[in-house]
Amino acid sequence: MESILEALAQYGPLGLWTASLLWMNWQQRKENKEDEIRAADALKFHQEQIVENLREQKHLLEKAMEKIDGGLTTMREKYAEERMFRMKDKN
Repeated sequence: MESILEALAQYGPLGLWTASLLWMNWQQRKENKEDEIRAADALKFHQEQIVENLREQKHLLEKAMEKIDGGLTTMREKYAEERMFRMKDKN
């Protein structure tokens, strides 16, 4: 990049103006690249956080489902016992 700037400087003010435009363009692309890298890192961080939260939610849902299944099983057994007692009482 430096050699290009030196070559353009030989053309006087027009060459220097062109060199300054090229330099600003190069600086801006460099800054944009750094911004893209930071944005990609931030995106990766947030995606990892989302995945971690989803795993935690999945774990909590599985625990809740186990408790519900256990409660339903207990209720079924209780109602079955009550039916048995009612059937015995009727006889």
